[in-house]
Amino acid sequence: MRTERVANRKRQSGFTLVELLLATAIFTIIAGATLSLFAQHQPIFNQQQNLAEVNIALRNAVAQMQLDIANAGANFYTGVNIPNYPVGVVVSNNVIASGGDCRSGTPLLYGANCFDSISIITADEATPPTNPSNGSGASVAMSTTTLYLSPPGSAGYATAAAATAAAAHYLSGDQILLVKQDGSQYSTVKLTAAGSTQTISGNILVKLVHTATTSCTDTTVTPNVTYTGCNTTASGNDPYGMTTHANTMLGETYSQTDFALRITPVQYAVDVTTDSSNPTLTRTVAGLSQTTAQKTLATQIIGMKIGVSLFNSTTDTDTTIYNFDASSYTNNGVAAGYNYTLVRSVMVSLIGRTTPTNSPAYVFRNTFDNGAYEIQGVSVVINPRNMSMTD
Repeated sequence: MRTERVANRKRQSGFTLVELLLATAIFTIIAGATLSLFAQHQPIFNQQQNLAEVNIALRNAVAQMQLDIANAGANFYTGVNIPNYPVGVVVSNNVIASGGDCRSGTPLLYGANCFDSISIITADEATPPTNPSNGSGASVAMSTTTLYLSPPGSAGYATAAAATAAAAHYLSGDQILLVKQDGSQYSTVKLTAAGSTQTISGNILVKLVHTATTSCTDTTVTPNVTYTGCNTTASGNDPYGMTTHANTMLGETYSQTDFALRITPVQYAVDVTTDSSNPTLTRTVAGLSQTTAQKTLATQIIGMKIGVSLFNSTTDTDTTIYNFDASSYTNNGVAAGYNYTLVRSVMVSLIGRTTPTNSPAYVFRNTFDNGAYEIQGVSVVINPRNMSMTD
């Protein structure tokens, strides 16, 4: 009986202290290894998540640009069929010399000349196109500061109320695009006062007071060429760059058979003023009186280049023919720098990055610029002629 009781006690006893210590040690080793493995993979997971965010932001940005560029030049000639209506895309290229660098400092700070920008010109749908004149039925020169508008095919508005309603569309600061009826020339002015009405020889007209333009000289060729009947506009009066550079498409006078259009452009640019270590892609839309609404599309943009194929190019899908220097546009061998009417299609290339890190544990360096971040790039070709949703 005694032997049986001893055996029962042995069967009912628990782990010994040595066994507990050994089990605890094994558990600690396994748990430590698991946590170490998790700690090693957590940065990789975060890294992949950040890279995915960059990819999504870039794709969303170019998708928005496609929508806007597809309708560049829309509503220029409401109700008028003009085969060669201009694609309203104005590109400003910043060309960095070979071996040059637009960045400086540590960490790297980006300058405004690191990025291209693009303005997309469309006419305001709410403002009907009108015919310009000097008020007496003759052509009006852009070097003056006043022009008069009347409805297409009319010498004036039928009633004072109709003229007043038309004048209400124009506010001080608005950008007005003047275009020849056949699309052969264009110019732009900025209003310095709200539209008003005036009766001249029995015709009730809309009166617009605007900035004056000046004769233009093309400095992109040697020797410099001064064009006859060609007027440019100061950048402060033309923030969209349509007429700030001389080219053969700029006109001086417009008649009652031509068009005056109130435009509402969209601009894409990279903001480095707010934070030069975090370049930000923005979309700015002009509204009433050209007041602007700006929206951030993507942060940490370290590259934005915009090229165009011109009408005299052989194809719009061969990337070798895209021009990334607007000052070097040509038309049948003749210098035509900055002439936006020559644009056939647009190539947009964006490069974004994950947020840079200074952590010593982050040893990754990308092969693009050896920075402590990962990069993503996206490039898209947009042909407004094939994609317009308003034709």
